[in-house]
Amino acid sequence: MIKKAAALILIFALMLSCTYMTGCTDMSNRNPVVTFIFDPDTSSGVGGTFSIELFPEKAPNSVNFFIQLVAEGYYDKLNVSEVHSGASVTIGDLGHAKLNDRVIKGEFAENGFTGNDVEIVRGTVCLKLDSGDPDSNYGDFFIVLSDEVGKELNGKCCAVGKVTEGLELIDDISLAKFYPGNFQPVYSIRTLKATVDLKGRSYPEAETMERTNYPGMHS
Repeated sequence: MIKKAAALILIFALMLSCTYMTGCTDMSNRNPVVTFIFDPDTSSGVGGTFSIELFPEKAPNSVNFFIQLVAEGYYDKLNVSEVHSGASVTIGDLGHAKLNDRVIKGEFAENGFTGNDVEIVRGTVCLKLDSGDPDSNYGDFFIVLSDEVGKELNGKCCAVGKVTEGLELIDDISLAKFYPGNFQPVYSIRTLKATVDLKGRSYPEAETMERTNYPGMHS
């Protein structure tokens, strides 16, 4: 009985030491995290960072694609392409310049995918679609800044994650001066680098299709 009590005390002491000492890893959340750094050497002068926690269990192929694009450098030196004050910010292929020739099927309810039940609220990250084409996710994404906006999008686009750090920076960017008609910022705001922390896990290449539609451009 005494030995058993001593063993329990030792286990409890080890738990406490892991809580209060550095070097212990929290394994409760192993979702991948992507961190974006904005380039301050632009005409806007906007710098800073923000991070996105991805949801591989909710949108597996979309998350695989997002991670793949980070590794390929697609999100490096990529522009803020649209700003909607207090509503959303889009980061993507400015002018549809054919930076990516692949698309993936949309993993959301209205496209027949039932596994993605992420509620779209402030801070949710969604993949951008070409108008009218649910299977046209090519990597560009937007960040929702309002719960009210999110309500209108539930089930209509693929939520891949949420902003966990730097959402206030995205709020500020949404207020940038823009060109009427296309909501493109007047002064350049772009990323410098994107990196991903996979938390020790590996992710397969995404299942993709050839992209054939480039809105706003002549093929």
